[in-house]
Amino acid sequence: MLSAASQVLLRSEELLEQGKWLLVNPTDGHVFSELSNPEVYGFHQFFDIYEQSIAAAKAQGRDTQHQFVAAYDTDASFDGAVLYLPKAKAHGQMLLANIVACLKPGATLLVVGENKGGIKSAAKLLTPYSDNVNKIDSARHCAMFAAVVDKPVAPFDITKWQDVSEQQVADISFKVCSLPGVFSHGELDKGTQLLLDNIDRVVSGRILDFACGAGIIGCFAGLKNPQAQVVMSDVSALAIYCSQKSAELNGVKAQVIPSNGLRALTGKFAQVFTNPPFHTGIKTDYSVTEGFMQQLKNHLQDRGSLILVANKFLRYADELDKQFKSVQTLTETTKFSVYCCRR
Repeated sequence: MLSAASQVLLRSEELLEQGKWLLVNPTDGHVFSELSNPEVYGFHQFFDIYEQSIAAAKAQGRDTQHQFVAAYDTDASFDGAVLYLPKAKAHGQMLLANIVACLKPGATLLVVGENKGGIKSAAKLLTPYSDNVNKIDSARHCAMFAAVVDKPVAPFDITKWQDVSEQQVADISFKVCSLPGVFSHGELDKGTQLLLDNIDRVVSGRILDFACGAGIIGCFAGLKNPQAQVVMSDVSALAIYCSQKSAELNGVKAQVIPSNGLRALTGKFAQVFTNPPFHTGIKTDYSVTEGFMQQLKNHLQDRGSLILVANKFLRYADELDKQFKSVQTLTETTKFSVYCCRR
């Protein structure tokens, strides 16, 4: 079943029938199979949809014209593009700045999204690039806007969108690189800070920062024990980019791996740290974290541990009790709980 946004896009499929097109962060990979134009490319910042798109293309014997990157190469020259609007306004602005730099003058730019996801602001987001913006469809609690790129376009440089902040937790100072669209962009999340405050020891073995975001936990752990073998993973290309930059800024040697949950990770870990996600797009979604809890025992060494922070309302304790022999609450506030779990 295609997402509502993809269904709305397909109602205007004729717009994409000619020329070379770029689909940006589609919410499902199967939409490419529904488009007759073979010159439709995918720009993905989410690894799960990227993998889905690759698999769908291979199943149909199509070329895999998909890239999983933080920013698309502006040497490309497209006749049109479709942006699935992200929930963070600044993320949408950054994506548009990248996309228009990939388009030919006079190209068509479509923006589609859910009403609850801020699609009503699309016209305002498009005005820096076009004097010709129109709402062309509205259905399934979604809308789609079209614009002709008829204003001068500046070169795109992702570093101009980066924020580098200085943080200090438990006598450890570190730098964090973040971008719009990355969790807790430009600041240290209170839950993550609480977790860091309660890391008494980082082992010298292999450790994992799961759902690493900007790489805060992995960098902190690597600085606390330089002998640790740091691995960071996330589903987001922006998070992968930021974690790599954060590791470089702090002189931390880290392996940063794009992964949908734990699927792309091999080997076992002595310690795992996480402030896991509970949203997919604008929707509350516990499936990623619940799947992580259920699968993690296969990735932990004997006597390995998981340290997890979560909003108290999420009530993860029951699932943790099912999956681990020992679950200890290290600390809690009115908003967060930090758990230490062992096999």
